[in-house]
Amino acid sequence: MSARRRVFAAAALFAGTCVFVACTDRANGSAPSPVSTVPNPVLNVAGSWSGTSTDSQGMTVVDWTITQTGSAVTGTVRTNAPDPSDGSCNSCHRNKSGTFTGTVSGNILTMTMQFAAGADGDPTPICSATMTGTATSTADGRLGGGYTGSDTCEGSFLNGSLAMTRR
Repeated sequence: MSARRRVFAAAALFAGTCVFVACTDRANGSAPSPVSTVPNPVLNVAGSWSGTSTDSQGMTVVDWTITQTGSAVTGTVRTNAPDPSDGSCNSCHRNKSGTFTGTVSGNILTMTMQFAAGADGDPTPICSATMTGTATSTADGRLGGGYTGSDTCEGSFLNGSLAMTRR
């Protein structure tokens, strides 16, 4: 075999080896898995939700009415004490209407609930409250998560947990 043919054969062998190595998984000799180009679906939270929240100030019944455009979420929130007539601070400070804003990424909802002072029908009209947190979709379509926040009259909401079901 001539020198020229040997160089050509060696170059062809080298190129074939490079292609084989580049196209296989070195650990087991199999072809690599293709990279998915399908984006994660965005969780759909539009609609009416109801549930409960519990934090350092007590338990609350919660209702959301939410609209969603892409990943942006807006709507209203209404909270009520489980027993509005029990005379506790919770029975007054948890009876509020407010705004709900947030974003969705994958199966996680990041949210802010704001309750302005002076709202009509609010038994504590000088007090405002804000809660922020996240909720994750569960296998059965519910949302569960946590939050923190504060009420300008009652102080911080600590260790909040939230469980919501679509109505």
